Amino acid sequence: MIEINSTSRVLLYLVPRVNDVPGEAPPSEGRRARNAKATRRRILAAAHELFIRDGYSATTVQQIADAADVAWQTVYAVFRTKPAILSALFDVTVVGDDEPVPMLDRPFIKQIAAATDPRDKARIFAAHIRETGSRTAGVVSVLEAAATSDRDIADLWQTLQDQRRYGMGMAVRAFRSEAVLRADVTDERALAVLWFLTGPWPYRALVTESGLSDDDFQRWLEETLFDQLFSTRTG
Repeated sequence: MIEINSTSRVLLYLVPRVNDVPGEAPPSEGRRARNAKATRRRILAAAHELFIRDGYSATTVQQIADAADVAWQTVYAVFRTKPAILSALFDVTVVGDDEPVPMLDRPFIKQIAAATDPRDKARIFAAHIRETGSRTAGVVSVLEAAATSDRDIADLWQTLQDQRRYGMGMAVRAFRSEAVLRADVTDERALAVLWFLTGPWPYRALVTESGLSDDDFQRWLEETLFDQLFSTRTG
């Protein structure tokens, strides 16, 4: 089983940076930290290419190690299991980097919270989903496919959906407290709409499979979010 912290995707990478620790780290420790991060990045980059090209099940840890130019023992020392590699790859792909910045401290979260115009909230949300959708489409497809035959990945996929639902529930409660959510939309409906629209399915259906441009997808999503959650309907 994959060990998953319940806040790992709501507050991603709560690992202190070396330079966040009081005092100056010894040069040797700094080099070790940099080397460890570089090794982790090479392994994840290799896994990303192989998982998408060959599929999760067909890719071995030895192949990942060879592509990353490390020993297979190093891969296991860093990630412990193959499912944990895919889990870490998803995390890094979602946020676009491996910096230890909690999701709630990411700029787009603060921008949504600071925006007072519901139209601006929809625009910021849509831009973020467009960005993450284009970045994560391949990895999400790997996850979904692997979940059909691998119990650990199936559990991971379900956990990711549960955590995303929790995060969208936080957004709905914030919108309601700010009095920007449509009065005729219940919290349950708002949660269902947000959970679906922020998932991989709209981007896949409209962009990957139907050929809509990323810009057109973002405009569609902005209008849909605004109409479904924020707009005041008359008549």
